[in-house]
Amino acid sequence: MDEPVSEPIPPEPPKHGGPEHGGEIRTGTAGLLIVLAAAFTVSQFYRTAPAVIGPELRSGLALSPAQLGLAAGAFFIAFSLMHVPIGVLLDRYGPRRVMAAMLTIASAGAALFSQAGGAIGLVAAQLLIGAGCSAMFVGGLVVVSQRFPPARFGGLAALLTSVSGVGMIVSGTPFAALAEAVGWRTGFLIAAAVSLALAVVIFRAVPRRGERQPEQAAESFLRSVLDLGRIFRHGPVWGVIALAMVSYPSVIAVRGFWGGPYLADVHDAGTIERGDILLVMSVATIVGAGLYALFERRTTLRMPFVYLAAGASALGFWLLALAPVSSSFQAALLFVLIGTFSFGSILLLALARDMFPDRLTGRAITSVNFTSFLGAGLMQVIPGIALGLWPAVDGHPPAEAYRVVFAGIGAVLLVASAVFTLVLRRRIAGGWREWLAQRAEARHDNGAGERRTD
Repeated sequence: MDEPVSEPIPPEPPKHGGPEHGGEIRTGTAGLLIVLAAAFTVSQFYRTAPAVIGPELRSGLALSPAQLGLAAGAFFIAFSLMHVPIGVLLDRYGPRRVMAAMLTIASAGAALFSQAGGAIGLVAAQLLIGAGCSAMFVGGLVVVSQRFPPARFGGLAALLTSVSGVGMIVSGTPFAALAEAVGWRTGFLIAAAVSLALAVVIFRAVPRRGERQPEQAAESFLRSVLDLGRIFRHGPVWGVIALAMVSYPSVIAVRGFWGGPYLADVHDAGTIERGDILLVMSVATIVGAGLYALFERRTTLRMPFVYLAAGASALGFWLLALAPVSSSFQAALLFVLIGTFSFGSILLLALARDMFPDRLTGRAITSVNFTSFLGAGLMQVIPGIALGLWPAVDGHPPAEAYRVVFAGIGAVLLVASAVFTLVLRRRIAGGWREWLAQRAEARHDNGAGERRTD
């Protein structure tokens, strides 16, 4: 079952543009990538902004650690559950309409967040925001897969991830300063307005390619959903899923929420200091993804980087758990280590994309991303439950509780890597054989050229 699904690739629908098609803007490659990156940037902001204001949410809304974890996890749970219909909708209606509509929903969720009066309102807002953001990244990847050759998919996906890290940067020190100046409620109202404006830009700028035209027969919605079964019946994809459920979730466990409370509770960091440290971690994720995007063009090997990312992240969590981290500066260094090697989740999506034909691209990407964000939700909720098992010290969990949580995350990363290796062992071995053969052929050609020169 190691061979990818194969079937004829359907012809591309005709391209459309110009004023006769609803005023759609003709967008160049650079402009299109900027718009797609902006959409993902907004999603990155929403998923990481609560980390900066976590202690303020806890005190202002009188939330327990478990309630905080549920509120943080609600975004990711809604995000993941929406991937099942989003994958179908992207393949059926095209990313332009789906991304614009879903970002409008996220805007409504941000407005609700700004008015939350307790745990219920906060969770409801996070569910709306998470559902609305669910189409931003995978929608952008579908556009990339439609417009660029498969060989460039991994690098462009990493590039989009790198650029969209601006959202995490904005949710660090800039959002911390805004929250101190005007309050976190007003901050989220501003985010809601920006999101709504971007939804309009997406509707105007993203090409119509991939949308069903009136003369084309519609694929039945039931058929679209049943095609998801083809993805999950493909054996090798489960190795990717196993690691995807903890690769990105482990990083977002820190950057998405619990990094902020950890810095406040263990190292007594204030709002601006928390923002600074989380901003630096965000920059590290951008640099790591950007460096991989550049390097991918020079190699055909992906598997070593998958293991490098998982291993480095596990090391960072174990150092947080076992090393004498006595200052926020030392904690920041370990946050940077974890962030720098967060590109592993992008490689897993690239591996999944290569397993299936173009017609299933949207569903293949969203299926794996669904499991990744389901894991991200659990990585927010479970630490909250675990931290709540310790008696509070000065109104918050003790340092020992955080160390146990971080050690558990590091262990789960290694277990998932072992499952990934076991399921994909034939594909991994075949990739190495192919790479060694290419190297041998290149050396042979170089030797022949040198002999001809002599």
